[in-house]
Amino acid sequence: MERPRFGPDADAGLLLRRGGALVADALLVATLFGLASVAFRLLAGSPLPAGGWLLPAAYLGHYVAFEGAFGRTPGKRLLGLVVRERDGSPCGLRAALVRNLLRVVDGAVFYLVGLAVVVLTDGDRRIGDHVAGTRVVRDGE
Repeated sequence: MERPRFGPDADAGLLLRRGGALVADALLVATLFGLASVAFRLLAGSPLPAGGWLLPAAYLGHYVAFEGAFGRTPGKRLLGLVVRERDGSPCGLRAALVRNLLRVVDGAVFYLVGLAVVVLTDGDRRIGDHVAGTRVVRDGE
């Protein structure tokens, strides 16, 4: 039975877990990127040569690689979540790429677009999930 989206029986915990996983993954990527930047500067004597696109590419690559290979990122694992395809199987590489390319749209205005879509549509899925045919669920569901 699907949980109601609103009211006392709604699964607000899932939404909070998704937000927590987002923060955990962002902190992980930022920390690793910062360490790599410092190491590069120390070893090469100059900053990373990629300009402003390397951090967003690392962030996207983090999500695509982990969700494509394992069905979840370290942040989702920490909070007991997994990305599933329509048939219930773990998220594959194609679905991970599609759902995460659409983070650009979902993440607009500090993720308010994605949050609005999650709250207002059936199934509690953001735009990337709708297009990729995926759903974020608690591990074991």
